[in-house]
Amino acid sequence: MKTLICIPLFLLILTTGCKQYYTVADFEEKTSTHQTVAVLPFEMVYTGIPPKDLTEEDIQRIEISESKAFQSSFFNAILTSTRRGKDQLRVDLQHYSKTLDLLEQNGIEIKDSWSKDPAELAKLLGVDAVVKAQIEKRRYMSDMASYGIEAGTQIIAAISRNRVLPYVNSRNKKVKTGFALVNQEDGNALWSISYDCDANWRSTSEDIIENINARSARKFPYRID
Repeated sequence: MKTLICIPLFLLILTTGCKQYYTVADFEEKTSTHQTVAVLPFEMVYTGIPPKDLTEEDIQRIEISESKAFQSSFFNAILTSTRRGKDQLRVDLQHYSKTLDLLEQNGIEIKDSWSKDPAELAKLLGVDAVVKAQIEKRRYMSDMASYGIEAGTQIIAAISRNRVLPYVNSRNKKVKTGFALVNQEDGNALWSISYDCDANWRSTSEDIIENINARSARKFPYRID
């Protein structure tokens, strides 16, 4: 059973115009020499009130955990979208673990990467373009075990208490997303997509994250005709 109902949001990050989906007109020409693309850690934006039992350090851990979970999920979603020989990619995807290692080796923390120039990060990572993404929501997630990320028992308990609050208000269910493929050469957006999703917060974090990423991954470019 699906956990998200996706509704178009007619605003795109890093692009101009009022479109839900954008690809630069001369995409094939601009990317003809591209060989490798990296997915950056996702920027997490919260508009709700944090559970009172969480410390600032707890919130930092949650944000970093969620950022890495969304990043790895989107990487896998792109690869999954090429199953059965369809919609194959003509570029390689740098593994997210290598991306994280290179950022760390260069002294860039995950949260710091959110505000860095994506074109500069692409150069540092040795790739032709990077995917920069932002997730805005009103709830934290706790069960990151499926992504190899363990949260402390205090964090899980605090978030779980917050998640069972009534969520009939549609604003509480809303997740805003924005994805952009940024060219290393000139820093311009080559492709982008954004939309709103209504999240069922009683579902697992894995289900919520994968459903959010699935739609954009299916639209990811560099496909072989």
